[in-house]
Amino acid sequence: MPADDIIDLLTTIPLWAVVAARLYARPKTPGQWAICWTFMALAVAATLRLTAVEHGIAVLTGIPDLAILPKHLLVMLCCALLLGWVESVVPPRDPEPAWRRWTGHKQRMALFISTGSVATAVFPYALPSMRAPDGSTDFATPQYGDVPGTLHLVMYLLPMGVALSVSTMLCITAARRTDVWLLRLCMYLMAAGAGVGALYPCYRLTYLVCGLTGWAYPLTEAEFHRGGSLIQAATILLVIIGSSVRAADMLWRSVRYRRGLIALRPLWQELVSVLTPDVILTHLKHGTSPKEDRRRLRDLYGRLDARVVEISDAHFELLPWISTDLHHRALVAARAAGLHGADARAAREAICLRAARTKAIDGEAHASRPAGPVLALHNDLLDNASWLAKVARHYTSPRLAAVTAELITAQKKSQEVAA
Repeated sequence: MPADDIIDLLTTIPLWAVVAARLYARPKTPGQWAICWTFMALAVAATLRLTAVEHGIAVLTGIPDLAILPKHLLVMLCCALLLGWVESVVPPRDPEPAWRRWTGHKQRMALFISTGSVATAVFPYALPSMRAPDGSTDFATPQYGDVPGTLHLVMYLLPMGVALSVSTMLCITAARRTDVWLLRLCMYLMAAGAGVGALYPCYRLTYLVCGLTGWAYPLTEAEFHRGGSLIQAATILLVIIGSSVRAADMLWRSVRYRRGLIALRPLWQELVSVLTPDVILTHLKHGTSPKEDRRRLRDLYGRLDARVVEISDAHFELLPWISTDLHHRALVAARAAGLHGADARAAREAICLRAARTKAIDGEAHASRPAGPVLALHNDLLDNASWLAKVARHYTSPRLAAVTAELITAQKKSQEVAA
């Protein structure tokens, strides 16, 4: 395999992985679709750069260099799409710098269409590509000193340089205008990628200028192509890393959502039975199994949120059976079991919920002095899931189940004595 192809694969494989991950996540906003289409166009273009693909298309169609023109047009398109995505995430500010007026959709499309049309028109007049010593396809070298070929490459490189240079400025602007550190890191990495990418057109144009003027280029052909491949690889990898920073955060959150679903299942299964018949019927028809909690990855946030809400609703259904005395004794029992701090408070909540559910099932009368809300929940889903997971762990503890049974028995005896 040619060395350039090995470098290209280091970007082609991650590009397709990013595209697959973003399509699996089902983009919902225009910005998410824009960056997804950007990576898809870049992935197709990177695939067309591979020697085996270029040769295969030529053999199948009988048309040499057929893969080169669409590859160039796709790179030009993805630069315009990338610029559009970056422009859309820059927080607005009044007044905006004067150069921002040139980053609009009409201006981007006008540049792409005009340069793309000229590049397409002169491409048939460019000299055919040649086979490099390592077996790869070399289109740039034959255009050295050729006017139509040089014009095609200039039209290919010009929108790339403009889009990446402006994207660099926009990314830095976005990073400076946001207080969200994750978005700031994303934008600075994207700025680095776009900045490195902006060097690529300059690098290529110096080669074309030497060809038209007769100056000797300081690098050999192999060194020149290797340098171009390395610049492209660095650009694409930095853009992938930068745009995936927030995706990595979302992935980590998804892992935590899944853990929360699994951890809350025992508590949820116990408490959902005290909810209204309609809710119980819904779960009998559409309830998830333990296997689905582990393997189904779609809508993890929504499913965890629903589970937390249902546990909270069940807790409110059980409040009439949780007396002030039970609430106090549960904490004493938790501490007697060797628990302290947050663990003791979580155990108290678990004991109260288990005792209340037992009383509700046995049909006991409501407490004369209800304790009020027991679960300590807040506005953050992951915080709530983390706390309820701690409660669930104590709820399913055989030791605390025995403590709960003793508390219920002792409470019944005290009530009988009082009667």
